[in-house]
Amino acid sequence: MGLFAWLSRHVPGLPRAGDELPQADSRLHEPGPQTRFGMHPGAVVAGLDFFQAIEMQRRWKLRLAAYARGEARRTKAWHEISRDDQCELGRWLRQAAQQQPGHADVLGRLLAQHAALHRAAAEVVRLADCGQRDAALQALRQGAFAQASHATVAGLSELFTSLNARPADTPSRH
Repeated sequence: MGLFAWLSRHVPGLPRAGDELPQADSRLHEPGPQTRFGMHPGAVVAGLDFFQAIEMQRRWKLRLAAYARGEARRTKAWHEISRDDQCELGRWLRQAAQQQPGHADVLGRLLAQHAALHRAAAEVVRLADCGQRDAALQALRQGAFAQASHATVAGLSELFTSLNARPADTPSRH
């Protein structure tokens, strides 16, 4: 089950798969590290839209696959792609690690997973650049990139759950 489906099943009020996403409500924006990620009500926690973060990763994988097949140009060299602090999510994670000390464990794991994803993406590009297109596609589908991608999505899910958890001593509004 994908993270979108999981979130839709476990978080009341989130759109179901295939639903048109509602427009953002500025009242739902919470203080935290700022991003340009689109805002979806219920999916925004500490300034990160979890739906959009996962969607951007999915699109990145599609662009890498097109590059590995020789159907697209790359915009960055593999050594630039390996830098996890240059993308929107990487910058947000670094800020959040400083601003959310109560979630340091989850954020630390996600930072490591995200860094592994960038290293694996760089390897896909490097393989494709060397003419090893089949190996690049294999890494995307079943190798290091596939594993790092899955771990990053799982880490985002864990962070979403952690940031949404109500402290035990906080009374319910119901």
